[in-house]
Amino acid sequence: MDHAIVRELAEDGRLSMAELGRRVGLSRTATLSRVRRLEDEGIITGYHAAVRYPSDPGHHVARVGILTDTRDTGRYVRRLAGLAAFREAETVSGAFDLLVRFEAPTSAELDAVLDEVKSWPTTTRTTTFVVLRRYGADPP
Repeated sequence: MDHAIVRELAEDGRLSMAELGRRVGLSRTATLSRVRRLEDEGIITGYHAAVRYPSDPGHHVARVGILTDTRDTGRYVRRLAGLAAFREAETVSGAFDLLVRFEAPTSAELDAVLDEVKSWPTTTRTTTFVVLRRYGADPP
């Protein structure tokens, strides 16, 4: 039974105890008890996210510093969020009001989004940084 639990968790470490129990034929409580014992014994040593950063040359990422003259930053960010390429926005200190991440499948689509943001009357200035390579917690 322990092998089945370990096999299922190795496949999907985010399974709920109820779902894991259903897959191996145990109650939620019995499954939780076995998982805790496997953790205590050092057989299960942790749960990890497997991350693959995009390396496809057709995947374009840009960080854009935006200076605005709006008093309603929330409204401005909601407008940004309506763009398909929008991923996140952060208010920052320094030369810009916002640091925004955009992603698009082609450079032409990314360029069109940047042109649109620059055309908004409340956008004062933008500076775009195209991401060439991304390093995770464990750089190559």
